[in-house]
Amino acid sequence: NQWLWADSAYASQVWCVTPFKRLPGGALTRDQKTFNYHFSKVRVRSEHFFGSIKGRFQSLRELRFPIQGKKELDYSNMWIRCCLIPHNSIIEIKESLG
Repeated sequence: NQWLWADSAYASQVWCVTPFKRLPGGALTRDQKTFNYHFSKVRVRSEHFFGSIKGRFQSLRELRFPIQGKKELDYSNMWIRCCLIPHNSIIEIKESLG
């Protein structure tokens, strides 16, 4: 039961949550607008996070290669985790210092 947040360029799938799109000539319901508003706030926060982590670890900016199988996926996940460990440590240290 896992899924991803994605922008409206992606098709909505069981595993891919996207904002509601207005149909031609139609309008979004109030609930759909509310969902899109909150969805947008989550996306903005995640975009800020990715910008922050890429700014701190330049190697992530250049981490571009095709993921064609489990080996490449595992490698990219390991690389990202290796950057997140010191990132989270830096945040904890800054918070403890006030």
